[in-house]
Amino acid sequence: MDVWVVVVVLVGVFFGLMLLGLPVALSFIAANLAVMVVHSGTRFFNLIPVGMFGSTNNFILIAVPLFIIMGEVMVRCDFVSLVTDATECIFGKLRSQSALLTVGTGTVLAALSGAPIATGATLGSTLVPRMLKEGYAKWLACGTALGGASLACLIPPSSLAIIIASLAETSPTKVLVGGILPGLLASAGFFLFVILGSKFWPQNYPAEAPKVKYGFKETMRRFALAAPLAIIVFLVIGVIFLGIATATEAAALGAVGSILLAIFYRRMTWRIFFDSFIGTAKMTAMLFLIIASSNIFGRVLTLTGAGQAIIDSIISIPASPYVAVAVMVLFLLIGGCFMDATALIMITVPLFGPAVVALGFDLIWFCVIVLITVGIAGITPPVGMVLYALKGACPAVGMDDVYKGSIPFFTIEMLVTILTIAFPAIALYLPSFITG
Repeated sequence: MDVWVVVVVLVGVFFGLMLLGLPVALSFIAANLAVMVVHSGTRFFNLIPVGMFGSTNNFILIAVPLFIIMGEVMVRCDFVSLVTDATECIFGKLRSQSALLTVGTGTVLAALSGAPIATGATLGSTLVPRMLKEGYAKWLACGTALGGASLACLIPPSSLAIIIASLAETSPTKVLVGGILPGLLASAGFFLFVILGSKFWPQNYPAEAPKVKYGFKETMRRFALAAPLAIIVFLVIGVIFLGIATATEAAALGAVGSILLAIFYRRMTWRIFFDSFIGTAKMTAMLFLIIASSNIFGRVLTLTGAGQAIIDSIISIPASPYVAVAVMVLFLLIGGCFMDATALIMITVPLFGPAVVALGFDLIWFCVIVLITVGIAGITPPVGMVLYALKGACPAVGMDDVYKGSIPFFTIEMLVTILTIAFPAIALYLPSFITG
């Protein structure tokens, strides 16, 4: 069977089964098995169970459920209100206060939870209705929430960073840390857009700034209440920089720290505790099934020669190696519009990773590019997952408002992607301080 026929059949069966309603992981497994049977019969089937188990029997992947439980606790215990109260004091006198507040809160939540869908839903149920009540345009209210939510793929903790590093067989710690500067750069771009927007497009903003003023005592009280949340950031990022813990160990510290903080704030109940673990178990089961299915994908690529053929095609593009990277980014963006982020990286990272190395690029840099692009794909119409999470959390807005709001923030993140491709130091500077 020709290798390109293999690719077409694999992709066609995969998307066909997804359109019929089969879960992503099962569609992926079925498509790969179909190609394997046609190409090699059933003689390699005995290797599949061992391979699927081996792909998830990885110490690095322990960080995935730990990061998920941390995000579950943060969201269910409503830590967003502490962040909102504190950041509100910073932007209190500006006309664009609530828009800046949403971006700022989204950035902090991204650093606390690492869950883009949960962040989008949280912002959609709390700050977006507030912005609508104050007179913001619906698309702008949606856009600021989407921008903040998209950063959760980039800024640690990020379970996707762990999965990508595992697939690429590179340092998960460096991939986690590599997303910090691009994430902060995108956040700064969001802030700048909101501030300039209030000057040049005032019709999308409230007629005047909020009249609420915060005295010194009230400001200090709010910051004092939110300050313990910095412990989580230190437990996840600080211990890595200090060389105290690996990414997996930092995830464990963050998970335990989030539970202890919830108890400290008296927001933890037995119901929240059990619901958080049940939610984590469901999400982890789904992710690990997709990860396990990637092993079959790898065997199909090896048996059919499709993987090497795709790598050779990418390397042989008669142009600058950056053109090849641009093609990969475009593929990720288009694919992200139609499939789950985890499934997307399961397909692309095993294919593109070896090609990137062959082109002479740094693998950590490429993993960060994938993280940025997957974050963008989550807010890309028509079927970005975060778009529907936001709409579900805020019924007062229409899908047209959500789509329109995503465009400027999509554009800003694309500019960050281009800058990171042009200047690799943006992604590689902080990882250079990490050893191992």
